[in-house]
Amino acid sequence: MPQTWRVVSLLCAVTCVGYLVRADVAVAQERMVPALGLTMTAMGAITAWGFQLAYTVFQVPGGLVGERIGVRRALMLALIGCSVASLATGVLPESPAAAVPALWITRVLLGISQGAIFPVAAMAVMMHVPPDQRVRATSLYISTSVLGAALAPLIMAPTMEAFGWRAVFVVSGVIGAATAVVWWTLMPPPAHDLVMASTTSMADSRRELVRLFANPSLRRLSLAYLLHSAVWFVFMFWFFRYLVDGRGFTVLASGVWASLPSISGFVCAPLIGIAADRLGRRVGAGRARRLVAMSCLLAAAAFVGVGAVLPNAVLAILALSVASASINGAEGPFFVTATALGAASPGPAAGLLNLMGNLGGVLSIWLVPHMAAAWGWIATLVFWSAACVIAALLWLTVQVERDPAAVA
Repeated sequence: MPQTWRVVSLLCAVTCVGYLVRADVAVAQERMVPALGLTMTAMGAITAWGFQLAYTVFQVPGGLVGERIGVRRALMLALIGCSVASLATGVLPESPAAAVPALWITRVLLGISQGAIFPVAAMAVMMHVPPDQRVRATSLYISTSVLGAALAPLIMAPTMEAFGWRAVFVVSGVIGAATAVVWWTLMPPPAHDLVMASTTSMADSRRELVRLFANPSLRRLSLAYLLHSAVWFVFMFWFFRYLVDGRGFTVLASGVWASLPSISGFVCAPLIGIAADRLGRRVGAGRARRLVAMSCLLAAAAFVGVGAVLPNAVLAILALSVASASINGAEGPFFVTATALGAASPGPAAGLLNLMGNLGGVLSIWLVPHMAAAWGWIATLVFWSAACVIAALLWLTVQVERDPAAVA
């Protein structure tokens, strides 16, 4: 296998496991919440202000760590941290008074550990993948992360039913540790990765961060990604619950049906990435990414709205699965555009993008249970459909024609 696609394959494994480890709580909470004396609203607050906030805050530092110590070391440490956090969650104390603060700590540790994964993966693509193949490469590892989200309910719901909710986190921890070994063993340490790590000073990093935050196109792109990701996290954290509460499915049935949006994203996003790269050869890479991203976001808005109001549960799930695939299809254009706009420091640029995206996740994870309780699930989904439309329109304000990769 050529080294370029060997690296992409390893990135796929890392992001898949990363999402599997973070998505296990969406299943485990069905048994864990009553066992610990919590409510779903309280669990949403722990997830939002524990894991999600820590994950958001550590996006840019994660990119900086990748530049300082290199891609290989950074992602190995991230996987080890994920494994430790999961295993610790599986052995929480029996007493709710002790378990709740311990749960918050493990969620924070998981967020910090995962903060480096996507910024450093974006760095790896910039280092190893030719410009005319970067959208498809990015779409591959991002869509494979969605496969991890799909595998979580398929693997973890039966595990929980057979062995209890603690076993969910033990299984996740073991998978994370095994992936860290595979990554470290098979990932080559490229010479230019080591050079970047050794020559980037902290003063240079600070100046580059100031330059990135001052870039108006990157700020607008990041705001669009905030709205895009807020919608994605509705699927990521609350779709399982929507099927149980909003559609009346059992836990085991929800474990199967809740995987469909993620599977659809896994199948469709790489195809959208290939189409974006091919279109880029005709109209320019930057313009192609904008056209593809806007089309995906508008399609997602339409199908979320349709899925919200369809009376047939199966048809609604299918419509929402198409919406999820469309949202995932926009991921590649977002990340490649961000790293191109911040080409001198791609890790922090991707970190800034993902910081804003996960801030959207913090907001939607926290808001959805309150919105569903006050408005019902239909109005809640229609609200997030409108967020997709606004995200699409924001792409019109991004100066992709000035993107260096647009003429590469």
